[in-house]
Amino acid sequence: MLVDIGGGTTDVAIFYDGIMRHTAVIPFGGNIITDDIKEGCSIIKTQAEQLKVRFGSALAQENQENEIISIPGLRGRPHKEISVKFLAQIIQARMEEILEFVLFEIKNSGFERKLSAGIVVTGGGSMLKHLPQLVMLTTGMDCRIGTPNEHLAACDDELKNPLYATGIGLVMKGIEKYEREARKTGANSVKVAETVTETVIKEEKKVTDHSSKKAGTFFVTLITRAKDWMSDDIE
Repeated sequence: MLVDIGGGTTDVAIFYDGIMRHTAVIPFGGNIITDDIKEGCSIIKTQAEQLKVRFGSALAQENQENEIISIPGLRGRPHKEISVKFLAQIIQARMEEILEFVLFEIKNSGFERKLSAGIVVTGGGSMLKHLPQLVMLTTGMDCRIGTPNEHLAACDDELKNPLYATGIGLVMKGIEKYEREARKTGANSVKVAETVTETVIKEEKKVTDHSSKKAGTFFVTLITRAKDWMSDDIE
């Protein structure tokens, strides 16, 4: 089972014998966790997001009571101190709710006893510390984090971030599609790669404005490498 925890939703897909058998969209993602932190800690959303990314944990029991984060007060107000364990409790409560939906989808699919490969978690929300442990505790299945470089011969360190899993997957599938069409029409493979680059970046901008320039640069780098490989293959 693949669980892609995005900003607004969590997408799940169940595969069996190499075929996708069940899909679902859970209307909760990383953004709602940020909102929970904002409300629970009485801070602004920007601070809540930073706390989640830098100190967030999906298992409260893995954090100590005496670990304290001090964040600046707004407009001359005193600093606010937040317990790392309290932060983790907020995150864990929401993640458990999301995982309950995931467990429901597993049971609803009819493949509950057939997922011997367990669960792969990816997406920006999968970067929370101790998330695989929480998934295993909640579902009773093995779990690992899925990174987008598993099928790439060479990859920048930043591209290994699960945040870019969907984008890189689209690039790879796009290249496969256009390569098939190129073989039929005799089109130049390098030109095909350039078309894929333009298409993927346009789609990325439609999906989100967050880090779009950075993500676009990553995809251009990836496609450039693909173009070099295709050029060598043509020669």
